[in-house]
Amino acid sequence: MKHLMMTLALLLAGALSLQAQKACCSGKDKAACAKEASAKAACCDKNKDGAACAKTEGTAKKASLNADAVTAEIRIYGNCGMCKRTIEGALKEVEGVASANWDVKSGMLTVAYLPGKINENDIKAKVAAVGYDSDTHRAPDEVYSALHACCQYERPRS
Repeated sequence: MKHLMMTLALLLAGALSLQAQKACCSGKDKAACAKEASAKAACCDKNKDGAACAKTEGTAKKASLNADAVTAEIRIYGNCGMCKRTIEGALKEVEGVASANWDVKSGMLTVAYLPGKINENDIKAKVAAVGYDSDTHRAPDEVYSALHACCQYERPRS
C-alpha cells in the first residue's frame, strides 16, 4: 500500500510539474525551458533574451489596461451563476475590456474598458449576442430560447 501511495504521489508531482512547465514555456524554446531547474524558475525568471516570461507579460499588459480603463455599470438581465459565467465569458477575450463582473443579485455588470477600443453599446451588443438583454439591447429570440431553462429570465418589454 505504501508503494502504491508513493507511486501515486510521484505521478501527481510529475503531472503538476509538467503542467506548470507547459504554461510557463509558451513562447520559449521548449528544449531550453525543459532544462531549467524548476517550473518556478521557468515561470518567474527572465529568459535568455531578457524578456519576461509569458505568465508575467500577461499580468503587465492587464495592469496597463486597467490603469487607462473607464468603469461602467450596466443592467443585464439574468438569473444564476450559469448566467454570470456566460455574461462575463462574452467579454473575457474582447479587446479593450479590462474586466467584467456581473452580480447575480443586483443584475449589474461592472465593466472596466478602454474607450478608444470599445464602447458601452459594443459591450451591450456582445452580451446580447450570447442571450442576455440590457435596457437598450435585446438578445435575438433564437439565442435567448437556446439558453438553459434556469437562465431564461423574464424578458423586459421591448
